[in-house]
Amino acid sequence: MLGASIVMLTLAFAPVGQFYLAWIGLAPWLVFLAEARSQKSAFFWSWIGGTLFFIANMWWMASISWPGMLALLTVCGLFWAVAALVIRGAGLLGERTSGKILRGILGIAVVWTATEWMRGIIFTGLPWLFLGYSQTPILPVCQIADITGSYGVTFWVMCVNALAATAWLNRDRLRIVLLAAVVVGCITVASMLYGIFRIGQTESCLSPGPTIAAVQSNYPQTNSGEKGAKIGERLDLHLRQTRDALDKTPGKIDMVVWSETMMEALNTTARLEVPTYQDLYDVLSRLTIENHVALLTGGEYWSNWQNEVREDGTYTVPEDRRNTAYFFDPNGQMDDSIGHRYDKIHLVPWGEYIPGKESMPILYKLSVQLGPKYYTDYIMQPGETMTVFHLRRNGKDWRFVAPICFEDIDARICCAMFRPADDGGKRADFIVNLTNDGWFKLNENADHLQAASFRDIENRVWTARSVNTGISGFIDSVGLYHDLLPVRTTGTSVRQIMIDSRLSFYTKFGDVFAYACNALAVGIAGWAWWRRRSRREEIVAIRKEKS
Repeated sequence: MLGASIVMLTLAFAPVGQFYLAWIGLAPWLVFLAEARSQKSAFFWSWIGGTLFFIANMWWMASISWPGMLALLTVCGLFWAVAALVIRGAGLLGERTSGKILRGILGIAVVWTATEWMRGIIFTGLPWLFLGYSQTPILPVCQIADITGSYGVTFWVMCVNALAATAWLNRDRLRIVLLAAVVVGCITVASMLYGIFRIGQTESCLSPGPTIAAVQSNYPQTNSGEKGAKIGERLDLHLRQTRDALDKTPGKIDMVVWSETMMEALNTTARLEVPTYQDLYDVLSRLTIENHVALLTGGEYWSNWQNEVREDGTYTVPEDRRNTAYFFDPNGQMDDSIGHRYDKIHLVPWGEYIPGKESMPILYKLSVQLGPKYYTDYIMQPGETMTVFHLRRNGKDWRFVAPICFEDIDARICCAMFRPADDGGKRADFIVNLTNDGWFKLNENADHLQAASFRDIENRVWTARSVNTGISGFIDSVGLYHDLLPVRTTGTSVRQIMIDSRLSFYTKFGDVFAYACNALAVGIAGWAWWRRRSRREEIVAIRKEKS
């Protein structure tokens, strides 16, 4: 049964995209929980099943660090086990009346949604392969995300799974499942109608935005962060791609975008320490001046230089290293200020930093010992400020934010980037995502794109994506893809994006729905604990009577 769940859920996500399998993908697991011999058995095998699911879909992390992969994905699998304890302990699958079955189905959806939210925040979070993400092929049902976030879609999908599992468990008396089927059907219809309405009103809410050229390089990535080419080759390719795009559309492109970490450290202290970085800065500045076009490029930020003694000598090295987006305006200016630089806030656990240095030193030391050598000197520092860039050109002032790497699948960060300022409107008009998906080996590029599309629905904005190895292109404010470049190719995608004036409930208030699910899940967990304790007391009392 666990194997069936792993296979169906894997096939439900991109690029295979058999979204309907997600509707029943967890039903075999739920049936297993109902028939498990004990809580310990349910917990253990659910942990194994969850871990195997994540390994099946995120095995590529082994190329970075197989110990780190196993540690991270074992933690992710633990959330399946916790959900199993609560669902089985609360008896949500064993009810025998229509009303209790309905409450059980809704309770299962609440518990799963809560554990999914928790997985997205612990150790800074890994919001990958959320159940709701699988539903992008049917965009009308996804539009509820502008109220609930992707968690609302997850909740609906889990309701369908719980209904299927309950129907199977009560297949000899399906009448008692009828009420639950009607309610889940109503939730489905309501979500679809809402989605159709929101998609239908979109055109009237749009206004023209800037024309953006997203350059896609295609360099493989090593587990130490090294690209498949030196900076000279990378620079030549990006300049060539950019000039070709500018020549084909003279005077129309407002901004060019290069992907994550494609350039070197461009901040002032780094340029003073490394003269070749100043030369690189000058080349990029001239490009923007000569073509009167803005440039957003990924790079690093180096500061706080210290002397470090090594076996072959003493070196001056930066203690403060960050993953950064640099913005050159059409006048060639990039002055290191917050308005021209964004430092990545949400670092990848076991990729850009090692969790537990202060809170769990044993885990930290084990990760360093078993991980790759670069763990000792490739640890990044997080940024602190959610920069809003201003693209000023031809009398226009467009505002945008630039989540880096998998920050565009972090709903909380993207939502906060758009949360209304003093004037009551969105803080920015669109997203530009810089990503290096060169780590990925097979299908994960499509998984990333699928998850990222929810940020556009949640905040009603467009995204321009520049992704090393792909998939670069554009996503509109209802989650549709435009002008995508094939994975593992080199090219440039050019499009005028639109500005959506709608301010969504989710942008204003964030994870209210998820918080409600968490509160209810805590109550359900409390009920499960009390129920189990009461049964133990009854057993003890019966044994005393017999003795």
